[in-house]
Amino acid sequence: MKDSQEIVLIEALKKVDALGDVAPAHVQDPMTMVLRQRAIQDDLMRWDDSRGRYILTGTGRSRITARSRGPGAVVRFRRREDGETSAVRKAD
Repeated sequence: MKDSQEIVLIEALKKVDALGDVAPAHVQDPMTMVLRQRAIQDDLMRWDDSRGRYILTGTGRSRITARSRGPGAVVRFRRREDGETSAVRKAD
């Protein structure tokens, strides 16, 4: 259930980036108001007086891109033995 709410929030943030709000101004359903309030409280978007619309914050933009990236891979490093030589790059 939590994942589906996150997907809905990400889609709403994409609409903020495109339209300036979670939904068009004439839409006043409870879900829209909850999404708007949650995004403001989580510092994902804020009202910009000069533009007269909502804009995404840096946190909101990173939230959108974080969902589109795949999971990171964990890379294990092998400890060097004392006898091994390391390849050193020469400066040009």
